[in-house]
Amino acid sequence: MAVLPKIQELLDNAVILKQKLTAVNFKPNQTNVREALAMMTAKYMTDIDYTVFAIDDTVLNGFYPVPVRTYVPNLTKALPVAVFIHGGGHMAGGISVYDGIVRKLAKTTGHIIVSVDYRLAPEFAYPTGIEDAKAAIRNVFAILEERKIQYLNKDLTIIGDSAGGGVCASIVMDKEFVATHAIKHQVLIYPSLDYTCSLPSTDAFGEGYLLEKSKMQYYFRSYFQNGEDARQVSPLHGEFYANMPKTMVIVAEFDPLIDEGILYQKYAAQVGVDSELLKVSGVVHAYLMLENLCTDECNTTYQEIASFLNK
Repeated sequence: MAVLPKIQELLDNAVILKQKLTAVNFKPNQTNVREALAMMTAKYMTDIDYTVFAIDDTVLNGFYPVPVRTYVPNLTKALPVAVFIHGGGHMAGGISVYDGIVRKLAKTTGHIIVSVDYRLAPEFAYPTGIEDAKAAIRNVFAILEERKIQYLNKDLTIIGDSAGGGVCASIVMDKEFVATHAIKHQVLIYPSLDYTCSLPSTDAFGEGYLLEKSKMQYYFRSYFQNGEDARQVSPLHGEFYANMPKTMVIVAEFDPLIDEGILYQKYAAQVGVDSELLKVSGVVHAYLMLENLCTDECNTTYQEIASFLNK
């Protein structure tokens, strides 16, 4: 299948813009990376459900107050709980950028979702973002109890897209943490799991398909600032174990990250983890943020996540 026509038009325009920027020796930095993601999402994801109740809090990671936002689709009944960890190459994204996506996840899945505004690179290098996410997980039920929000039980789901999927998978490699905090499900949406950038799809779709290999390498240089071994810190190359959370991996057909997502689900299944793979045709990386260009594919994705979590 080819890239969906509306997305292909976006890709064609992106090529023209890249040529113009190259001509003036454009250089990426944290500001323009963050603006680009925010502006793209604001332009192409406009159907936002403001009927979902949302309230802000903070949780402490050491002395730092990590902002979190709790989304509750139904205040009259006890619901299961998930923590959402956003994408953006470890450099961009945040609660506000992902507000529409998390509202849809909460409404579609019938879950309370706590979205985490973890600290970003290059100001805060690896593993600060992971530790901020863990702080949110440690405190999620205390937040709900303080707000008198009913929850079903203390079994937890973690959901992350792109870099946030990588954070989720990194957390899952900590067996003791997973057991202590009863993380029973993880949903990885076009996750970034292999920091070596060495799989075939990274080259096959690494130019001209929105997320480019050169930009990925820039993100990772900004995130890993202390000589970390790329393979050693990659969740794809970590230890898979039978008691991992039930896992859903969602991959996009024309995404440089598709191979690592497919392999992650395969490795999880090989050690006996209840896992499934959803491959979405005709779309590129970050397609949930391009909802106006691929509405059916986005709606299907939300429904499949709901089915997985509510079996």
